[in-house]
This record gives sequence, structure tokens and C-alpha cells, in this order.
Amino acid sequence: MAWTRITDQDEAATLLPAWLGRRIIGLRGRFGLLLTTGDVLRITSIWAVLISPDGTTLLDVALDHAGVPDGVDLAWRSKHFLGAPYPGGDMATVNLAHVVAAVEFAHAAIVEPPEEEAVPSSEEVVADLARLTDAPLTDAAERQDAVAD
Repeated sequence: MAWTRITDQDEAATLLPAWLGRRIIGLRGRFGLLLTTGDVLRITSIWAVLISPDGTTLLDVALDHAGVPDGVDLAWRSKHFLGAPYPGGDMATVNLAHVVAAVEFAHAAIVEPPEEEAVPSSEEVVADLARLTDAPLTDAAERQDAVAD
């Protein structure tokens, strides 16, 4: 039986669900494949998609380390997180038929807009300029009033 090996991200995306193909093929990250057993296989990338003439699809993956990922939601903590079985044993082949879902484990950070600085009033600007030029504030204020008239 001859298998077709696909490593091109665009070609793989046509064979896999869009997010899975575009996001994980050839990229490195912290992902999990939820298996039909309920276990989560932790991976860092999918290197290739293999397709047999009978339609069986396999994924060549790079395994991450086992264990619950940092910051994972409480609902996921009860899962069994599989990973590399020993140091250096980080390659595996997974039958896509046994994958229920794919998730990305990333730390969420709250993004807040930067605080807007208060715009200084004209008097504050004149006072700052007066301090820079050592001119008395009353003279600077009088000059501003003269310019305004």
C-alpha cells in the first residue's frame, strides 16, 4: 500500500479542517489533540499528513511534554495529558480518526488600552514654558493674553 506524504501547509489545509491544517502544520506551538479515549495528546507541531489509498489519514506529530499545561482552564484539568514518553522520544504518528478535537494552549493576557494622558490646559502649557525660559509666570500670562486679543 502506497502512502501519500504531505508536508505543504496549503495542501494539508485542503485535506484537514481549516484551522487544524493552517494553524498546526509546520508551525510550532502548544497544542492538544483530544482523542476518542478522552486523553489529550500534547503536541508542538504536525510535520506531515499521510494518506493511504483507502482513505486512512495519519498525522506525524512532534510531542510536547506530558502533564497539564500551565494556565489551562479548570474544566480541562481532569483530562489525562499524554506527551513524549521519554526524553528525546518526541515523534509520533496519530490516526486522525481517533482525534475528536484540536486545541491550542496559550496564555491569555488581558489587553488594556493605554491610559490617555490628560491634555494640559493652555495655562499649564504657558506655565511649563515659563519655567523652561525662566520668565516670570505673570509676564508669560500677560503675553498670552496680548496674543489672544
